[in-house]
Amino acid sequence: MLSGVAGCTIEPHSTEENPNSTLSLVSKTWTSKAPSASDYPLSKQQILSIPYATLGVRIDRNPRVVLVLASINDRALQWVSADFVSFYTRDGWLLKTQGLQRDLTATRWREASNQDPLRGFVQSGALPPRGIYREIDVDNAEEQGIAVESRFESRKDETITILGEPHLTRRIDEIANMRAWHWEVRNSFWLDPLSGDVRRSVQHYCPEMPPIELEVLKRAAV
Repeated sequence: MLSGVAGCTIEPHSTEENPNSTLSLVSKTWTSKAPSASDYPLSKQQILSIPYATLGVRIDRNPRVVLVLASINDRALQWVSADFVSFYTRDGWLLKTQGLQRDLTATRWREASNQDPLRGFVQSGALPPRGIYREIDVDNAEEQGIAVESRFESRKDETITILGEPHLTRRIDEIANMRAWHWEVRNSFWLDPLSGDVRRSVQHYCPEMPPIELEVLKRAAV
């Protein structure tokens, strides 16, 4: 496992916080109100100067915040905020959260699904077939192993803006049906048309939690 200190601690013997340190910058993104729900409290230059891969997160209509990469484990990325809220992703999918009101505690891909139904879509143009690709757990003992039945829709190519820069993307939507909860929801993914990387997504994992938007600000080297 590769790991990096994500700038979330101060030197033990330090008595003053450097206002330009990674900790200080990331702290501002979690504790400050952004000018609007579509902006970050930090400038583009400040975000890009953070010496780690970074992820932008927005929950419901709250202001966006910046998380930094803390560890990599077999393409699973752990992103951490200044107050140690964690999001785990792999290939753009939200796998796990820690520190939210109700956490997604695990995602298990079914072996026959080849793990990522989005992989290969950009190259082949073929939508993944309908099926159950994964099961999820939430932090309730009675809600474990919830099967997610997925069907996919290809949308028009869209140009999205991240940190003021336009990116041409190919959008694919997952219509996720959790029969155990009698709940169906739409998750959206904006993919790079060349690499297939997910640049932005809006994902849901249980009825009680609002949508979570994730966008890659600085890519991880995986």
